[in-house]
Amino acid sequence: MNLLKFLQKKQTSDTPAIQVPEEQETAPESVELPEIPEHIFIEHTKPRQKNMDVEEQKSEIVTVQALYKYLEQNLESKGYDDALMNPDTSSMEENLRIVINDLNLMISKVKTYYSGHLRSIDFHIETRKAQGMIEIVEELQTHRDTIIDEIRIVTSIEEDTKKGTGLSENLILSYRRGFRNGFAAITYNTILGKNK
Repeated sequence: MNLLKFLQKKQTSDTPAIQVPEEQETAPESVELPEIPEHIFIEHTKPRQKNMDVEEQKSEIVTVQALYKYLEQNLESKGYDDALMNPDTSSMEENLRIVINDLNLMISKVKTYYSGHLRSIDFHIETRKAQGMIEIVEELQTHRDTIIDEIRIVTSIEEDTKKGTGLSENLILSYRRGFRNGFAAITYNTILGKNK
């Protein structure tokens, strides 16, 4: 409160001085403040890591390589497990439709990514061409040609998937093989295994 007294002394005689009661000048020593709950200041959820954000951004980039990785799957063990869980051919056909639908979804993601990437490349080609950057424009056109080739591959895989041939056929064949092996295992354990 010393500052307040200093300011009071500097005031002119025209303005009335602010009177501060003596009891407010000294801070009360034994005033108990209410307890503040812990949840107001502490958040008990774990903060998101920066690495997760980077991984999420990377997962949005779906190229033909991701499509190849999906097509390289061997679904035999999945088919086998599905047969043990539900040994019904309608279940097998349903699960095959799910596999094909997942493949179609992946193809759609790849095509969407490449179409956006092509638009970006075209923009960069035009702006760099306007600036006279010939070498960069040639590199971008080469990259654009590579992307167009990959789009043709994706389109070919999509057509093969619709026909049930080509690379997508391996997914179907491996799943069916596993499902049939699961059928055989059930038969062996329930019928042939009892005779021993």
